[in-house]
Amino acid sequence: MKAVIMAGGKGTRLRPLTCHLPKPMVPLLGRPCMAYIIELLHKHGIHDIAVTMQYKPEVIRDYFGDGEAFNVNLHYFEETSPLGTAGSVKQAQDFLDDTFVVISGDALTDFDLEQALAFHKEKQAKATLLLTRVPHPLEYGVVMTDHDGRITRFLEKPSWGEVFSDTVNTGIYIMEPETLERVPRGHEFDFSQQLFPALLQENNELYGYISPGYWMDIGNLQQYRQTQFDMLDGKVELQIHGTQVRPHVYIANDVETSDTARVIGPAFIGKGSTLEDGVELGEYCIVGENNRLSKGSKLTRSVLWDHNHIAPNNELAGSTLTSRIVCKEASYLGEGSVIGNHVVIGEKSRIEPNVKIWPHKQIRDKSRLHTSYIWGEHAAKTLFKTRGVSGLPNLELTPEMTAKFGTAYGATLASGKTLTVSCAPHTFTRLLKRALTASLQSVGTHVIDLGDCLVPAASFAIRHLGAAGGIHLDWSGKDNELCHLACMDAEGLPIPRSAERKVENSFWQEDYARASMKQLGSYKDETHWFQTYVNTLSEEIKDEGETLPISALRIVIEASSWLQPYLVPFFEQLGIDAIHVTAANSQEPLPHFTSLAGANLGLRIFDDGRTLQLVTEKGEAVDSDLQTVFLYLCYLHSRPGATIGAPVSAPELLESIAEGLGATIVRTKEWERAILEATHQARMHPLFDSLFAIGLVVLHLGRTGMPLSELLALIPSFYLHREQIDCPWDAKGEVMRNMMERTKDTPVDLVDGIKFYHENGWILLLPDSDDPVFRLVAQSPNPLFAQQLVHSYRNHILNVLQ
Repeated sequence: MKAVIMAGGKGTRLRPLTCHLPKPMVPLLGRPCMAYIIELLHKHGIHDIAVTMQYKPEVIRDYFGDGEAFNVNLHYFEETSPLGTAGSVKQAQDFLDDTFVVISGDALTDFDLEQALAFHKEKQAKATLLLTRVPHPLEYGVVMTDHDGRITRFLEKPSWGEVFSDTVNTGIYIMEPETLERVPRGHEFDFSQQLFPALLQENNELYGYISPGYWMDIGNLQQYRQTQFDMLDGKVELQIHGTQVRPHVYIANDVETSDTARVIGPAFIGKGSTLEDGVELGEYCIVGENNRLSKGSKLTRSVLWDHNHIAPNNELAGSTLTSRIVCKEASYLGEGSVIGNHVVIGEKSRIEPNVKIWPHKQIRDKSRLHTSYIWGEHAAKTLFKTRGVSGLPNLELTPEMTAKFGTAYGATLASGKTLTVSCAPHTFTRLLKRALTASLQSVGTHVIDLGDCLVPAASFAIRHLGAAGGIHLDWSGKDNELCHLACMDAEGLPIPRSAERKVENSFWQEDYARASMKQLGSYKDETHWFQTYVNTLSEEIKDEGETLPISALRIVIEASSWLQPYLVPFFEQLGIDAIHVTAANSQEPLPHFTSLAGANLGLRIFDDGRTLQLVTEKGEAVDSDLQTVFLYLCYLHSRPGATIGAPVSAPELLESIAEGLGATIVRTKEWERAILEATHQARMHPLFDSLFAIGLVVLHLGRTGMPLSELLALIPSFYLHREQIDCPWDAKGEVMRNMMERTKDTPVDLVDGIKFYHENGWILLLPDSDDPVFRLVAQSPNPLFAQQLVHSYRNHILNVLQ
């Protein structure tokens, strides 16, 4: 016996699940629905199978091929226009030369087809409809039979007043070949609406067989989810591809599960998926292949397809996610929400119950969606963020995306010029660097590879090499932290906004020319520059502090293990007694260890090479604002009369310190480039180069001979209070205008955001460049007044947003 699988369904009621898949390919516990139908046919000895297709037929053909992997022979019949159920099967008429089964590819069943065939043969039927009983028959075709099984009446999708039975047509038929003679070729024709009523009217042998067993039409999203819950509960007889580790909990191969993750079940976890610390899978969770559920996330009654990234502390409460979705930190997805493929959900967003999001949408951070999102793009506002191009590693920032970016960047800014490339020392950033290098060369850009590096060292190399600029790949090595592409100009500064816009336009429009084979960019490996930078910096500090007792200092340094080979010689050249620890191996917190070791100074050097944390000899971590003032103080003592940039949010005390030392503070935007442009000497700044800042601190400690805690105590007291308030992107302009109008009699500074001056302090209202928030920063000698300022302006903003 042969069979026909009808696989032409679009599944419009299942959208957005079926935006890129035909309905039979929608996965159930990680495998297409149609795969279970093929296995059912094979189980009952049916190996020659026709497949009728219309919507996205290539998806079906690419997955199943000729059927060899399923031990069957598949023959495909594609309709170019809708032919109806009978019309589509008519195409396979020459193939169907004996009794055959017609079965839908988008319903799940474990019916005993052999018993049904025996009934069909016994009754010598022309067609036998397999029937089942359902509690809610309104969505189906009700079929009435006599005591012998002969069909007496059809009611297609009846009203409750017409429901004379709970026995419905499952769309599974056993038929004789001659029945297809009644079906016109090439015309739309339906089994239940045309062929069967005609056979019934002519008193042909038309029977109904009420089949025991499970059957579920995956016609809507609720049925799709319930089908999988039934599979986990064992209500349908089939093979689940996974090991049953305990009743109703199935786990496939290569699943990584933290000891602190909880799987309550029933549940299915597909191969290659990862559950991190504190993840909780509640009842009825289906997790497909290669999903990452990050720490603290909680799921219940949720379905995930493949290759999704759920960031820390997400909550999915009855949601369905398709594939390659990035759900950023601390978001909530309500019951019945459905997310299409390649969607990015911004952090702290809330998707309300029953909201559907169509594929390739980007939901901004802290959004709240009450209605479905089908049209348009919630695209990120720009490709470039504050620290360059940023994204989650191998999810948003991928080798493909990096290669495209390198091509656009090289063609737009550096064709025929020389750029450096460098990266943080991780396997993934090195991989991206290779993709970036090849793409730059392809548009005629010459590349100097600086190897593993820090941004300050890369900036140093660019200036000394005379390169046109450089691109550095920065990442901490932690899965849930962003990876950055930092782009620098010939001075080693972040490229200007105008250059960013050019690259961005080229990137989105893909408007760039490749180089000819004779104009491909060259490649040079110069991985010594990080060491050269460290050596040069230590020599400059040593020369400047030649008569200072810096060699008497003892310092505790906490840094990543990869930095140790560079830091050890740095401090050895200065003659400083340095105790090196890593955060992973340290038995004591840095402040406590600094005090225990009798050190003059504790330093935590962050992986980006730009920022650090100072700890006093008493084991006290220095407040960030106080540390900023102290670093400026050290810089100005080392460079009398210098001019240095300071962000508009930095403490106002900087001006009085600079005035006393004959130096100049230039207030700038918060942007790194603006601060560095205003800093005239060598473009080096203590806020953006941790080793340079350390050198300044060491020199100042040696110059004064005083403990760090006493030096900090000499700085006049000041107080800054910082808060942020959520604000939709589209409302930021309105907020700024209203705040200017409400405070029109208050003195203001418009360097970056709006800085309002009051008698006892100031407050800065700063719309964030990367997130839908306002940052509020207030300074006053009186802590209470600073807090009151922030509270007052916060209420103003909330009133505007109402």
